Amino acid sequence: MPANNAPVTASPTVDLDSEASLRIDCYVRSTVPPTVTGTINDVVDRLQRLAEAGRIDSYRTTHWPPACHTVEPTPTADARPETRADLVGEFERWAARHGHSLEPAFRRREIQQTPFGLGCDEPREQLRVPFVSLAIYETDDETADETLRGVLPYTEQPQTGDERTYTVDDWLSTVEPTATRRLSAEQPTRLESHQ
Repeated sequence: MPANNAPVTASPTVDLDSEASLRIDCYVRSTVPPTVTGTINDVVDRLQRLAEAGRIDSYRTTHWPPACHTVEPTPTADARPETRADLVGEFERWAARHGHSLEPAFRRREIQQTPFGLGCDEPREQLRVPFVSLAIYETDDETADETLRGVLPYTEQPQTGDERTYTVDDWLSTVEPTATRRLSAEQPTRLESHQ
């Protein structure tokens, strides 16, 4: 539950009330504790129900891209970012355009290359990503161009100084059809505690 205990409502930037085709990419870590596996499976089940109800056109579940290039990058037909930093950079640009932040679920910090901070190695950046995240894309049916419409989790930062974090679970609970909401309420998720 958000810190301010406000009722859960979908942000206008990630609602599903659109005539455009919507696709959701569900990113998960490649290794997760056994206690989180059930939560991720629940998220995938809920995305499946959204697709079956016609609320989204498609979804795909994938692991986060690698932290860095392991070989020289080559052009691909798919325009998706090739590294985790590229993808999160795209997410951060979306958040900045809308006055949001991806913290605390996403976090960047500098770490020393050597274990004791000795030597001339420059510090490098470490990027922490959540166990599960959703990216919502809108596809222009005429041009097939995709636009990032939203990222979850994110923190809304209104001018008043109050902060409100929207988790994957918050958003799914808001956009699910009523019958699905009742089913999900009977099976609570643990996303909030792991992001």
